[in-house]
Amino acid sequence: MAAADAVPAGGSARAAGPGRAGGPSRPADAPRVPGTAPAGGHSPFGADPARSVRATITQASVERAFAILIAVAALGFGASTVPAVLDQLPYLDPVWGPVVVCGLAASFLFVGASVFARRLAQVAQIVCALLFLVALVTWPLTVREPIPSDQVPWPWWLCTVGSTAAAMGFAPWRATVYTALVPAVYVVIRLTPVGGDAGVRALLDGVYTAILSGAVLVIAVVLRRAATAVDAAQATAVRRYSHAIREHATEVERVQVDAIVHDSVLTTLLSAARAETADAEMLAARMARNAIDHLEAAASDGPGEAPPVSLVDLHARITDSVGALAAPVRVQPGQLGSTRVPATVADALASAALQAAVNSVQHAGGASVDRWVRVEQRGAGVHVEVGDDGAGFDIEAIPAERLGVRRSIVERVVAVDGTAEILTAPGSGTRVLLGWAPHQEARR
Repeated sequence: MAAADAVPAGGSARAAGPGRAGGPSRPADAPRVPGTAPAGGHSPFGADPARSVRATITQASVERAFAILIAVAALGFGASTVPAVLDQLPYLDPVWGPVVVCGLAASFLFVGASVFARRLAQVAQIVCALLFLVALVTWPLTVREPIPSDQVPWPWWLCTVGSTAAAMGFAPWRATVYTALVPAVYVVIRLTPVGGDAGVRALLDGVYTAILSGAVLVIAVVLRRAATAVDAAQATAVRRYSHAIREHATEVERVQVDAIVHDSVLTTLLSAARAETADAEMLAARMARNAIDHLEAAASDGPGEAPPVSLVDLHARITDSVGALAAPVRVQPGQLGSTRVPATVADALASAALQAAVNSVQHAGGASVDRWVRVEQRGAGVHVEVGDDGAGFDIEAIPAERLGVRRSIVERVVAVDGTAEILTAPGSGTRVLLGWAPHQEARR
C-alpha cells in the first residue's frame, strides 16, 4: 500500500509477516502504535455535564431547603408559643396586643405557604423578620402592666425564628445587623419592669439568643456561597464542554475535507498525470467524474439525512468501487447479517476501503500481487479488511506530511467512532483492518 503515506496517531499499525489466504500474518514482536477510537461512549469528551452531572448542592436546592426550614421553625415555634401568649393576654393592651399577635401569626402562615410558592419565599421571610422586630421593639407599648416574674415575654420564644428569617431573607450585612439588634433589644426590654426586670438572666438569655442566631446566619451564608460556587463551576464546565464539542465538530469536518481532497482530487490529478494508455485515460476520466459527484454529494448532504445502510449495500458499494481500479482486487466472501450501520459510518468505511485499495494498486506491486477485500458482520458491528501480499512498507519511514493513510483511512474511520489498524512490514504485504460497532450505551 501507500509507502509514502503517514500513519496517524489516531490509528494503529503493526508489522506483518507473509501469507496469502487470509492476508499476511503478524509476527509476535511486531510494533503497534495505539490510538484507535474508544469502543464505547457517545461523546469524545465524556458525559454532558448539563445532562448527566447533577450537583448535590446548588443555589436552588439550598434556597428550597431554607424555605422548608424556616417554614417548619415558624409554624412549630409559633404553635408552641400559643400557651404563653394566652397566659400573657390579660397583661397586654386590649387592642395592640392582639394586633401584634395576629400579625405575627399571619406572617408565620405566609412563610409556611411560601414553601409551595417559591417566588414568594424571600418576601415571606422578610415580612416575618420585620414583623417580629416590630413586635419586639413595641413590647413596652404592648404591655399594659408588668408580667409576672416567673414568666418571660412571649417574643423570647420566637427570637430564633425572627433571626433565621432575617438570615435567609436579607443580604448578609443586613442579616448581621438584625442578628445583633434582636438580642440587644431583648436584653434591654427584659431589664425594664414591663419585661420582668430579669437582671443577670436577661444578659444570659441575650447571649444565648445571639449565639444561636449567629450560628444560623453563618451556616446560611456558608451554604449559599458554596452553592453559588458549585453553580459557577457547573456553568463553566458546560461552557467548556460546548466549546470542546464545537472544536471536535470542526476537526471532524476538517478530516473529512482533507480525505475528500486526497481521495477525489489529488488521486484523480495524479492518475491523469500518469495516464499513458487509453485505458489509463479512461480510468482517469471516470475518477474525475466520481470526484465531481463526491464533492457535490459532500456539499449537499446534511447530518442525519441519509437512512442507515445494510451490510449487503455496503458490500456492494465497496465491490463496485474496487472493481473500477486498474488492478484486480478479489472480493472474499464474508458473513453479511441483517445489521445496518449509519450512513456516515458506511461512507467512512467504503471511502477508507477504496483508498486502501488504491494505495495497494499504486504501491504494492504489479499484476502478480494478490489483492483482496472482505466485508463481514462481527457481533452487532461490521469488519472490513483490505489486504495484499505485495511490497509492504516501513511505517516509521513515512513522512508526516503525507495524507493518504492518516487522513483518508484512519482519521476518517476514527471520526465516526470506528477503529482502523494497519498491519505491514517491508516485503510482507499490508492489511488494513477497519471496524465499527454500536456503543454499549446504545445497545442497552
